[in-house]
Amino acid sequence: MIQDIGQHVLDTAFAKPQPKETDFVLIFEKTDVFVLPENGTLPTYRAWCAYGGTDAELVHVFEVDGIQFFTVLDPSEEIKGQLKRENSRYLRTVAPKWLRLGAVTGLHLFQWYQTHRFCGVCGSRMQPDSKELAMRCTCDSCRSVTYPSICPAIIVGIRNGDKILLTKSSVYKNPVYALVSGYVGVGETMEETVRREAKEETGLDIKNIQYYGNQPWGFSGAQMVGFWAELDGSDQVKLQEDELKEAKWYTPEEIPPAYEDAPLDLTHYMIEMFRAHKAPGQK
Repeated sequence: MIQDIGQHVLDTAFAKPQPKETDFVLIFEKTDVFVLPENGTLPTYRAWCAYGGTDAELVHVFEVDGIQFFTVLDPSEEIKGQLKRENSRYLRTVAPKWLRLGAVTGLHLFQWYQTHRFCGVCGSRMQPDSKELAMRCTCDSCRSVTYPSICPAIIVGIRNGDKILLTKSSVYKNPVYALVSGYVGVGETMEETVRREAKEETGLDIKNIQYYGNQPWGFSGAQMVGFWAELDGSDQVKLQEDELKEAKWYTPEEIPPAYEDAPLDLTHYMIEMFRAHKAPGQK
């Protein structure tokens, strides 16, 4: 999965390092990423300078094994015009593989910076803090501090004997098969969210909820938490059509072809576990 980066370590501890030529400068606009036009790689500090970027524009976000990562809150049209624009899904393919976690974490933090430019208390401008990874209000009488946002969400693989429930979203274009998922509500435990989402989206009751694992998912600023559960009662699906357009039961042999050779996301990792008969309690 995307967080499986071997011996590499991503460290978001606050720092203000002097950039080196081989450090990375991650340039985004909304959910798009800008890469070098000649080879599609992420820009380095050397490239950033060559395109006319300055140190004053850089915001340090984290490091991986001493390699520093910076982003730019307001990249100029001149610099963006010299680069190639890609949808954020492109970050699933960057090489080497450990760089994917770094790139997507950079997108997560960039989007957080963009949505916290103004103080939620007094409305004044916010700016990156000088002492920690935070945004601080510039108003001397307020000085409110906001830290990076992480949204907890659940994924649940619902088993019915030797079958698993796979769904297709009605929200996204050409979606791949997935598992039931949803964001944790205020005042809910994650297990309560699992039950609620299963019932809301599919009309199914479930039991024997078992935690499996979790992962950071910077594409949506989420922390995805995976569970397995068993069907409890009728297997008749009642779709929540504004969320799902399809939900069907599949045996391991009936599961559609894999979305990726090595799934980066927890949803498809769990689906591949079931295909391989390696889900908890599966024969």
